[in-house]
This record gives sequence, C-alpha cells and structure tokens, in this order.
Amino acid sequence: MREPLERDDEIAHIREALDAATRGEGRVVVIEGRAGIGKTRLVHECRELAKQRGFGRLQAVGDALESAMAWGVVRQMVERSVSRYSGEIREKILAGPSGAALKALDDAAHDPSEAELARTLHSLWWVAVDLSSTRPLLITVDDAHWADLSSLQFLVYLSRRIADLPIALVVATRPPADNFGPLAALSVSADRLLPRPLTTEALGTLVGGHPEVIKALHQASGGNPFLSGVLVDELAAIGLPLDDADTASKIGGLGPSTVFRATLGRLPADAVALANAIAVLGSHADPWQSAALAGVADLPAAVEALVTANVIVTGEYLEFVHPVVREAVLTGLGPIARASLHARAAKALWESHAPADRVAAHLVHAPKGTLPDAADVLRRAASTLLSAGDPQTAAAHLARAVDERPNDAALRAELGRALLRTGDAVTAHRHLKAAAAGLPDAELVAAAASATAAIEGPAAAIEELTEAIAARPDGESRLHLEARLAVFRSFLPDQRQVASAHLSGYSDLAGSTPDERTLLGLLAQMGRYEVWPHDEVAATATRALANGAYFDDATGSTDAMVAWLVALLALMAADGVDVARREIERARLKVRAHGSPVEFAMVTNASQFLNWRCGNMQAVEAEAEGALAAIAQEDPVSQVVGLRATSTHFAAYAALERGDVDAAQTVIDAFDLADAPPMMPTIWLHEVRGLIALARGDAARALDEAHRQRDAMAAVQVDPPTIPWRGVAVRALLQLGEPAAELASEQLGIARKWGAATEVGAALRLLAHTCGDSRLKLLTESVSVLEGSPSRLELARSLVDLGEALRVARRRSDAREQLHRAIDLASACGSAVLRTRAVEALEALGDRPRRQVVVGAESLTASERRVADLAATGRANREIAQELFVTPKTVENHLGRIYTKLGIAGRRDLARVLA
Repeated sequence: MREPLERDDEIAHIREALDAATRGEGRVVVIEGRAGIGKTRLVHECRELAKQRGFGRLQAVGDALESAMAWGVVRQMVERSVSRYSGEIREKILAGPSGAALKALDDAAHDPSEAELARTLHSLWWVAVDLSSTRPLLITVDDAHWADLSSLQFLVYLSRRIADLPIALVVATRPPADNFGPLAALSVSADRLLPRPLTTEALGTLVGGHPEVIKALHQASGGNPFLSGVLVDELAAIGLPLDDADTASKIGGLGPSTVFRATLGRLPADAVALANAIAVLGSHADPWQSAALAGVADLPAAVEALVTANVIVTGEYLEFVHPVVREAVLTGLGPIARASLHARAAKALWESHAPADRVAAHLVHAPKGTLPDAADVLRRAASTLLSAGDPQTAAAHLARAVDERPNDAALRAELGRALLRTGDAVTAHRHLKAAAAGLPDAELVAAAASATAAIEGPAAAIEELTEAIAARPDGESRLHLEARLAVFRSFLPDQRQVASAHLSGYSDLAGSTPDERTLLGLLAQMGRYEVWPHDEVAATATRALANGAYFDDATGSTDAMVAWLVALLALMAADGVDVARREIERARLKVRAHGSPVEFAMVTNASQFLNWRCGNMQAVEAEAEGALAAIAQEDPVSQVVGLRATSTHFAAYAALERGDVDAAQTVIDAFDLADAPPMMPTIWLHEVRGLIALARGDAARALDEAHRQRDAMAAVQVDPPTIPWRGVAVRALLQLGEPAAELASEQLGIARKWGAATEVGAALRLLAHTCGDSRLKLLTESVSVLEGSPSRLELARSLVDLGEALRVARRRSDAREQLHRAIDLASACGSAVLRTRAVEALEALGDRPRRQVVVGAESLTASERRVADLAATGRANREIAQELFVTPKTVENHLGRIYTKLGIAGRRDLARVLA
C-alpha cells in the first residue's frame, strides 16, 4: 500500500515519534480532524511503520455505544492482544502484563470509591511500563472522541508520565467539543497533527478522470478523502464515467447522505436489516448476535451483499468501513426503530448473562420496562462506572434506574451521591433529601448536607445538620451526624470556638467505629492548633488512629486520608513518634501493595514529618524529593497542593541543613511558580522563606516573612508551637539589633503550655539568645529538656550553643565535651551547617576535630542513597521503582550515578561498599 497523498509532514512527525520511542523517549501524537479526513489511514500507516521497527503494538477503536462502558477502550487493547492466541501461549500472555491489566480492571469494579480510580490508573501505567520493558511499544486509539471517559483518563495519565518510557501513544480524534475534557488535556503534551483536505491535484492523482469531474468531486467533498471515495463509488454504481466531462454536472446533486441512502436502497432487505443491527450493536458486533437481532436467516449472503457494496468489512467482528457510514445508517433508522432494536439487544444480552455495563448501554436507549430488573442492571453498571471515574454516565444510568423504580429510596440515594461527584449539587440535594425522607439513614442526611455545603456553603450545612441532630436520639446514627458536623465546622474560622467546645464532649471516645475515629482525629487536630497539653493530644490521636483502623477507614477517599494525615501529624507534634512510626510503616506497606501516587505522597509526607521530628535530615530530603516527583504530574487539586507545599517545606529544611541556601530557594521558587491558593500548609512556607532570608543575612526580609506567617495564622485563629513564626522573628530582630526577649518569652510560654520536650527545649534555646545574663542557665536547661525529646537535631543545636556559651565562660573542658557530642549528633542527623559550627567552636578552643572526608557512600545524595540501599538488598530496578513510585528509567539513572561515585562496576559490589 502506497503512502497516503499529501501527508508527508504528518508521516514525518509519526516517524520521529517512533524513533524517539526507540531511544526511550516517549512521545504523544494526536491526529485531529473531521470525519473522513484520513485519520484512520494515518493510524494504519503508523502501525505499519512500528511493525517494521519491531515495536509491540496495542490498538483500540472508540465506539459511541461503548463510550458508556467503563474501561472499554483499555479492555479492547488488552483483549485484542490476547484473543488471537489460545492454549499455552494464551495462558502465558495472561500471566504477564496483559493479565495484570485485566485484573486491575476487575478489581476496580468492586470498589466505587474515588480513590480507586487513581490506584487503577497507576496499575495500568505499570502494565504499559512492563509491556515496553523488552521492546518499544506503540499504542494507537482511533476515534478517541467516542472512547469511554475512564480510558481517556488513562491516556492522559500515561501521556504525562511517558517521557522516559519507550512508548509512542498515537490518538486519532475529531476536534474536541470543549477545551476542558481529557482529549483537550491530551493535546497539551502532544505533537498535534491536523491533516488538511486534499488539493484538486491530489484528488486527480487518487481517482483519475476528466479535470472538470475532478473539480466537481473536490467541490462536493471539500477535499475529504473518504467522502471523495464514496462519491466515486456512487458514480460507478449509477454508470457515470469519471472521464466524461458531462458527469461533472451530475455530481452536485450527490451528498454523503444521499449516497448512503442510495447504496442501502439497492441492497436486499436482509442486508439492510443486518446493517441496522450492526449499527445498533456497535463497532464490535458479533456476526451471529447481529444476525439474531436482525432476524436474518442467511447470514453469509447478507454479509456478502454488505461487503460488496463497501458498507462493512469482515473479520473477527462485523464493522462498518467508516464511522460515517454507521452514523448514516443510524440516522436512517429513526428514533422508534432504533429504540426497538436497542430493546431487543438489551434482552438478548441480558439472557446471555452479558456484563451489566454492556446491557445498560442498550437499556438507556430502550423503552422503559424493557427488562424486569432493569433498575438493578443499571445500578450495577453505574457502580462500575463510578469505580472507573465516570460519575456523569453513572448518574445518567441511575437516573434511568430511578425512572424504572421511582419509589426505591436507596436507588435515589445512589443517584444523589453520583450527582454530587459530578458537581451537580442542586439536583443531588433534591434526590438525597427525598431519599432521606424514605430511609431514616444518617449517612443520607450527611450526604444531603454535603450537597447543601456545595450550594450554599458550610454555614448552611451546619444549620441543616444541627437541626437533624436535635431531632435524633443518642446512638450511632446521631454520632455519624455529629462527626460530619464537626468536619464542616472545621472549615470555618468563626466556628472554631464552637467546634472546640463541641469536640471536647467526645474526648472519652474509644475510637472503635469510623465516626468515633473521625471525631477523635478532629479533636487531636484542634488540640494541636489550640495548644492543649501535648500528652492529651497524643492520647487522643492514638485512639483516633486505632492501630491502623483509621487509615483503613480513609483509603476510599482522598479527603479522608487528609484527615488521617492530620491526626498523625498531631501525634508526632506531641512527640508520639514510636506509635507514629508503626502507623506509617503499616500505611506504607498497604500503599506499596495497591496505592496511587497521591496516597504514596500522603504517607511519605507523614514520614517526612517523623524524620524531621527525629532529626534524620537525609531521610527527610530523600522522601521530600520522592513525594514531589510522585505527584509532579497530578492535577493541582487542594490535596495535591497541600502535599506539594509540605514536601517543599521539608526539602527546603534539608537543603538549609546541608548549607545549600540556593537549593532551598530553588525548591521554594518551583512551588511559587504554580501560584497555589492559600491553605494551612502554604502558611508554614513563610517560616522557611524567613530561614532562607536569615541564611542570606537579610534580617528585614526574614522579619517580614515571620509577620506574614503570624498574620495568616491569626486569620484562621491558630498559633501552634511546632512551626513557630516567633523563632524566625526573634533571630531577625537580634540581627537587626532590636529587642527580642519579650517575643522569645511568649514562645516559651506557648511551648510550656504545649508541654512537648522538643518545643520546650527549642524555646529555651531561643530565649537564651535574648538573655545574656541567664544564657548559660537557659541553655543548660534546654539540653536537659531535649535529652527527653526524640529530636536529636534540636538537641545538637542546643549542645552547640551550650558549648559556645561554656567556652565564653572559660569552662573549656565542659565546652569540649558538649561540642564533641554535638559534632557526632550533627553528623548523624545530616546537618553539615551545624557540624561546621561545632567544629569551628572546637577549633577556637585549640582542638583539631577529625575532619569529615566526603568519599564513598557519603558522597551520595539522599535520593541516591535510598536507591542504593534498596538495590543492595537485591531488589530489581522494577521493584525499587514500584516502591518509590518512580519509573524504572529513573532508578536506572540513579544507579548509573551511584556506580560512578562509588567507583564500582555494578550492584554486586553495593552491599560491600555501603557497609
């Protein structure tokens, strides 16, 4: 087959994309144009070029009917790669990535939670990684404008993570209807090809004939290759030669619709009936099922007539030669005949126990009452769609189910919840309120309140829930409403005091139910922000976490995971690091087995806080970098922005401890480029900006950042001691020669109120810098207090300050003891800045401490060391990549740098060198 005419530029782009994929540099190509312009031909050309290059190939074609079926295009890709094999070969294929893909889709169908979609997308991404691990991979999707939403979401997910994979993704689509959907998002990272209509000259080369006829054909078809071919076929069928100039005058009366009607009008009745059935069943119509639906006895004869007329092509399925033909057939059917065929198709599929989503795709176009259990079929299909991240189609199915069974309150409730996920809070509220009237279910009342909050704001939801609670007796259902009320109150600063009093009434809960754990988690958060005694907050947070139960509660919802994370942070801020460490390890194992990048980042955020609290700055830096990399391509929803802010904060901390102020500024600048909305994690970034300013000697800028943090915290009525604005402010005032003792005393008062050793010890050290007369006493007390803290870095800081104070007091022997210990701790914590200070203080005493030589394992960055440690245990690159939520190529690049720095040939020497 020769290359298509006037498509040299498009084919050159396709060749370049395939060449890039061969080099391990993934590419995305979007071929966009109207029907018949030649998109399918370009996709075919791409597949042929990939075959010549030895690519693995996956393909799928979107279909209007299948757009309502969850993961339809993804399943099509996988099943096509499996269906042509049988026996042992098929079993071997299913034991590999293709089987993993089908398992991921089957598992997803059992969990309609929002979080499951993210996990499934990540699992499918790993299938693509595995399929491309032995040879480059081409994935083509034709007619993507008809692809199901979940499959389109996967294509977008893959396109954002394809850069270092040997994969070419080629998608053909008609122009998107809007600039906001997944097809529009796909174009952002793509090489966008826009095939133009053929010129008159190219059309003449393609079909031949008299110049006047060619000119008339070009005018009638607009240079559209497919429509030109249709017109040529019709001219041949009615006996008008292309080389006769008189034919030109007859072409003006021929349009695509006219031609298709004429084509079908010349066919036998059975062939027309079969074409109608194929059009209704969709692009993957089983021949015998189509014949049964059409009532055709002689299937071979009907198929032969359609093939001869260039209406369909045959293979494993019966498919139209072009989607335009199918659209014309459906238009010719009329609404009543079409609905009747859909009803017969739904019955036939239902009787053959076809999947619910396939039956439902026909039911929604069939008359009401087509099936006795239509509502149940639609409900099951909707559940699958929700798990696949398509609440819009799920809500449409459930709306039809409610029409079938209008008095089913539970069904109406499901519709309300699905509508909430689409963002249609007004309609959702109406259905949820109606459902709650039919079912005395607290969860429905809470869901209705969520809709109210979306429509009128949290204050209206609070009023609604308060009335509902007053009307209910004490018990588990009332507690559920109390938990939801507490969540809404936490959104409003002016509700903080009311919320505090409300939550205090639940301080004795055991944490044995999800609602109890929600209330306790909010209570722990409140206690941290309002500076309750840290031991009370730690006990409350421990009961909320309930040995992993709170995390299990939360894994269906990203919002709920945020609540889990907040409770865990409250525990660690109260120095409850041992319980927190066990909680994090449990969560890490669960996310590693089946989690999404966002869930990984949440658990990693908790681990960053833990390691920062304990003073392990190398681990902090590695995990901050890992979290930022994992969510780099995620949409900037509030949870993701919060995770980025927190990881940015800790990454900057770690860079400052290494003495790399520029790196700290770079990571802050990268976050600021995103122009994130203000929220609690972004407030804390003022502190690290202040620390950077102090490191650069810009005390005025540091003081300004401290005051910005103070004002932002005052606006939401919080002043926790864990990340204090006063610490930066005091140091800035001292550099400016301004009095700072009063502010430092305030910080000590808040720290003592909180009571955790880490904050009290740090506040004592801060105050010591402002009180020359009592400096030695305050620093001695600071060290004593911090001996009982998990924070080795805070202890090291106080030891350095105490050593310097003792040196000034001429207690040289005592000073040496503190400084030597500080050097050891600072080295263990990974704080080069603090170690340098301690060394310089010792040298001022005439000592020559052993110098650190950065060689071997110590020359590795934090991220490199983490990869090296995992590789040294014998884990393969793929296993390391899965654990760290990065690509195998990233691991490979890390290992290349590690081997160079360590001067070794490969991973067999890692364990020896690292030891």
